[in-house]
Amino acid sequence: MAETPRRVEGLQRVQIGLTGLAGVVLLVGLANIVIEKARVDDAALPPPVVPTMTSNAAVSPRDPLAELGVQPAPEQAPLVPDLEPDPNLRKPMDRDPAQPSR
Repeated sequence: MAETPRRVEGLQRVQIGLTGLAGVVLLVGLANIVIEKARVDDAALPPPVVPTMTSNAAVSPRDPLAELGVQPAPEQAPLVPDLEPDPNLRKPMDRDPAQPSR
């Protein structure tokens, strides 16, 4: 019995599909092995050591933005004298000085 070209083509497609499926199963199995190995290695490591605060570190906490130069440090914050109220100012400034006060 001679095989028809259509049957040969169908068998070839089934073989390619099964080969691809076997490849995917092998890749998933390999990924699972790698992930399990990583979990075992992480569990074997000692927990990270948290540095304790010494007397020098307790004086002032670091400001990361000030260290990067994005914003001035709190102790370096400039004081703008124009924004401070005048201590000698006694009269309200919302009235016209030419008008008599009540």
